[in-house]
Amino acid sequence: MYPRTFHTATVVGREGENIVLCHAHYPWVAFARARRDGYGEDFLSPPPWAHVFTDAAFTVLSGEQLATPLSAVDTSVLTHDEWHEIRLHRVTTLGGVLFNAWD
Repeated sequence: MYPRTFHTATVVGREGENIVLCHAHYPWVAFARARRDGYGEDFLSPPPWAHVFTDAAFTVLSGEQLATPLSAVDTSVLTHDEWHEIRLHRVTTLGGVLFNAWD
């Protein structure tokens, strides 16, 4: 589904499969268990090899950071249209705002 705010890649290693989420506009990376069109609270902790992204000047976001409730972050930069989408899609977390597939 498009438009999405992120790109995905699947990495398969000894510990299993990881879905890598790369934000489309900012150098932010997150990890998830399954491929989806949008994410809410289903983020994983970065795997041990996530340092390859920080070594390449990306910011690796933790599952805890992405699960932060919107009420606990500064949302003053969000537009009226973005708030409409947040309410429409019932997004409640920072990760849900950062990694979405809204129209």
